[in-house]
Amino acid sequence: MLTLLYLQYPAEFLKTRRQLPEARASSFLSIARSTYHTNGIAGFYSGCGALATSNALKAGIRFVSFEAVRDYLDRILSTKPGQRSPWVNVFAGLSAGVTESLLVVTPGEALKTRLVQKAATGQATGLVKTTAQILRHEGPRSLWRGFGPVLCKQGTNSAVRFSTFAILQEKLYAKYPNSKGSAAGTLALGGLSGIVTVYVSVEVDLRG
Repeated sequence: MLTLLYLQYPAEFLKTRRQLPEARASSFLSIARSTYHTNGIAGFYSGCGALATSNALKAGIRFVSFEAVRDYLDRILSTKPGQRSPWVNVFAGLSAGVTESLLVVTPGEALKTRLVQKAATGQATGLVKTTAQILRHEGPRSLWRGFGPVLCKQGTNSAVRFSTFAILQEKLYAKYPNSKGSAAGTLALGGLSGIVTVYVSVEVDLRG
């Protein structure tokens, strides 16, 4: 996953640079040229450390939150095996999105954007130094600016992803009981739920 992130990150860097107010009149090509002339190839990876750390942490938090909320709802609703309401998965997924947005994604996105912005002005610094500067000069609350849009995006993503995955998983196991625990089945269902998530949340992502 980290290898894929590093391969894809230059595109994420250019997207983030393009969204900054001072670069909205610039084309992606001109931003790429400017970045290369100022910081070389390394410039395209400004902020990658913040995003990699955020992704690593949010994966664990997302699944732990989802399982905890879903198990809690199953207990209070006395859900029987095979009779779970789809809304349980939706609410548990939404809760996971809220949790990861609050604890990891919002500060991670804030740090990534700040690192990209610094690189654009030739003031590239490391993740630890940038974090310390923000905390010292602006306070912890500055890391949670933009929480609303991030919450909308991550909440939608997690609610759709987990509910779709759970519904498909239940249908697969009902029709093919021997597929339970199959790595191939899990991979296929994960891919399908990811496709559905992209189509449902793309508008939120663009506006965010």
